[in-house]
Amino acid sequence: MKKNYLLFTLSLGLSAFIVTDAFTNSGGAPSGSSGGPSASNNTCARAGCHNGPSASNQTITISSNIPAAGFKEDSVYQITVLANNGGMGTNEMGFSASVESTSGFEGNIVISDAANTRKTGSYITHTSAGRNGVNGTNTWVLDWDAGQAPDQSTVYVAVNFSDNTGSTNGDVIVSQNLSLTKATSSIGIDERAMVALSVYPNPVQNTFVLSANTDLKAPFKIMDLSGKLILNLGDGEGLSDNHYRFNVSGLAKGNYILRDSQGFSAQLLKD
Repeated sequence: MKKNYLLFTLSLGLSAFIVTDAFTNSGGAPSGSSGGPSASNNTCARAGCHNGPSASNQTITISSNIPAAGFKEDSVYQITVLANNGGMGTNEMGFSASVESTSGFEGNIVISDAANTRKTGSYITHTSAGRNGVNGTNTWVLDWDAGQAPDQSTVYVAVNFSDNTGSTNGDVIVSQNLSLTKATSSIGIDERAMVALSVYPNPVQNTFVLSANTDLKAPFKIMDLSGKLILNLGDGEGLSDNHYRFNVSGLAKGNYILRDSQGFSAQLLKD
């Protein structure tokens, strides 16, 4: 099955939020530095962090592969952020990003490039290696699981274009955001009620097969009974039309809900 991704490319010609360990953590920006509402719109351009001149040619581009119709609940999208220093400063750059609404953080950011990015709470930032841009640009990639995020959830990004002088003075901080449109579901409650999903064997020990009387869509996920994501199963192994095999040998014993990206679900018992 085709897997949806949201691609945000932050290709920024930035220096890291950190210039040296003596002033900040070269392993990433502190939490609350993306410019989002959860941290009162703060970036690293604040007392005790970094300060410098206003941006001149430095830019941030956030792009995504969310279709024009919008993102769907419980679908995973990939994000790419592109930073460009516009010929100003050095190749050393850092960033912080989050996905938020006025109610707080939305969905779940998932690390897809562990060499260059890491999480700090609900934020994602650069690693030490992720500070090093090339030819005035830097790029960071991440996955975003939309979960139950509302319409107009927003990606907030801030980048530090460092002058790499060994001081927190002289760095340029630029922020940008991208609002995300949520798709209007074409599948109603009555239609979901008519869909029959079968899991066998059930209880499951190591592997099981999922079948349905309608087209299912990846990614498939295992949730606990409170709705918390426990395991992302991805696409599974396609056996035939609407038949998929999964291996859950590492899953703890218990009662779970198996769900596709459209919201079709079945109960699963792990033995």
